[in-house]
Amino acid sequence: MAPTTVTTILLVLAGLGLLTLSGWTWLGSWQPAARRERVPDLSGAEVEQAVRQMRAAIEAYERSQRPH
Repeated sequence: MAPTTVTTILLVLAGLGLLTLSGWTWLGSWQPAARRERVPDLSGAEVEQAVRQMRAAIEAYERSQRPH
């Protein structure tokens, strides 16, 4: 066989393999799994404290941005 014939056969086999693999991944049976991050369980007091800290940080930032 000529080298071009061997190359053509190998390329056709590689293409068929790629099509088979992509068809298997797209059409195969699979179950989607949702990633869920665990949300920390915060009490009302912790939330209120975080809100106060955030408001204080915003006010400090705004004071620093005002022209003197």
